[in-house]
Amino acid sequence: MSKKSKGKRVGEGLLKLLPFVLFFCALILFSLFLFNTVLEETAYFSLFVGERVYADSEEQAGDFVPGAATDTLPQIAYGTQFAQLNVEGWDIKNIAVYLGNDKSILKKAAGMSFASGFPGQGQRVIISSHVTREFAELEDTPIGAVVTIETLYGPYEYRVVDKRSFSGTERSLLTPSTLYGEQLILYTCYPRDNGGHRRTERCALICEKISGLELVG
Repeated sequence: MSKKSKGKRVGEGLLKLLPFVLFFCALILFSLFLFNTVLEETAYFSLFVGERVYADSEEQAGDFVPGAATDTLPQIAYGTQFAQLNVEGWDIKNIAVYLGNDKSILKKAAGMSFASGFPGQGQRVIISSHVTREFAELEDTPIGAVVTIETLYGPYEYRVVDKRSFSGTERSLLTPSTLYGEQLILYTCYPRDNGGHRRTERCALICEKISGLELVG
């Protein structure tokens, strides 16, 4: 057999394998999509990966050290932990709060919307986390519960005054605002126990500020 004929047969063989390679790559991409957009959103995700419903509070808190009370906001970079959060009655304690709420941040702990205000700025503070992890107890929180946020620049306390469920496409409650003064909005997917279906609703705690220094500027 000539080299030319042999090379031609090898090329034909590779072409025959190409559909299988493409199918395998497509299968991998689909599996990643399914994991990120479906399984991770279900109530039973913890069973698939051996993850606990409640995150390890010591693990999430890490080396974070709350700062003394000051009326000056320090420089805080996107993706940096700037606070830890506690809700009266919750089993999980010292939930880490990062600046930003993209997928990479919410896989670590809670995230504050980059467009919202910081505690002490007199506007809406918007924080979210997964219902399968840090915010698993959010929908069970009673009106009147106290929420404490210890930041790099001092502590803040809020009281839950309302609890609402709403469509995941409804953004009015999650839009930055100064209309009602300083509000803390904690929200997550809803309901927690959804029979394995994708969650299309959200549940939010609306809290009013009861203590903490106002920031200057």
